[in-house]
Amino acid sequence: MTESIYNAASLFSEYEPILSSFPIENPSPYDTWCDNAVKIFAKAGDTSKKNICITSIKYLERIKVKEDKDYISNGCKYLYYRIYNQKENDPKYSDITFKFYNNLLEKYASKETRTFKDSIEKINNDIFCKLENLEKLYDYFDKYKNSNDCYRGSCGCAEKCVELYNTYLSECYINYYSEFCAELHKFAEKFNEYLREKIECNEKFTPFGRHIKSRIRKKKNMGDNVNIKGIPKKHTFESDIIKLEKRLYNISYKNEDYS
Repeated sequence: MTESIYNAASLFSEYEPILSSFPIENPSPYDTWCDNAVKIFAKAGDTSKKNICITSIKYLERIKVKEDKDYISNGCKYLYYRIYNQKENDPKYSDITFKFYNNLLEKYASKETRTFKDSIEKINNDIFCKLENLEKLYDYFDKYKNSNDCYRGSCGCAEKCVELYNTYLSECYINYYSEFCAELHKFAEKFNEYLREKIECNEKFTPFGRHIKSRIRKKKNMGDNVNIKGIPKKHTFESDIIKLEKRLYNISYKNEDYS
């Protein structure tokens, strides 16, 4: 069974400081292995991946110290995401990056990653963009929880979470059983739970909001040709939304100042 990379998105902020903490060394004890490992990128005209290789090895060595398989697994997913982020605008990079990533795990984390390294889904542009979206969503959620200022105080961070969530939710009107939508649902649960405890913001947002089905009916009353957020009408659309409603929360604003 393929292991979802999306379920690590909420933890990306935990691993980012680790990956960013390593200075570039010349020479490095990993020079020889990396010289050979990055040759697959050179075939695509890219000769700039050696430093990424060295940093990735140091990162793997660091996260292995914790000896926690879940922690290492999620950390490896983040590494794969970041390596893919370095890709050029070339379709071949999906295969090349996946091969390079698995070679890294085989060489430097095979014992710790043998339970999942062969089951992780290969990242493509669509998956990468959705991971970026989830990372952005959780980044604003972290700012909200840490009382950071997002142009309207910490509640502005919550407002941004709602805005992004409702934007990304349109994907789930089409494919509500996707792994991305499952992770989006998890975010909604975490956000709603925290919102109940955040006294200064909980009056600005409705945690469970208006039901998606009622929004569909309201739109239909305005005319048969009107659809939500440009989603094409299908004869099964409303029944699909009813099913989706059981899985997803629709977070909405409570007052006009946050609409």
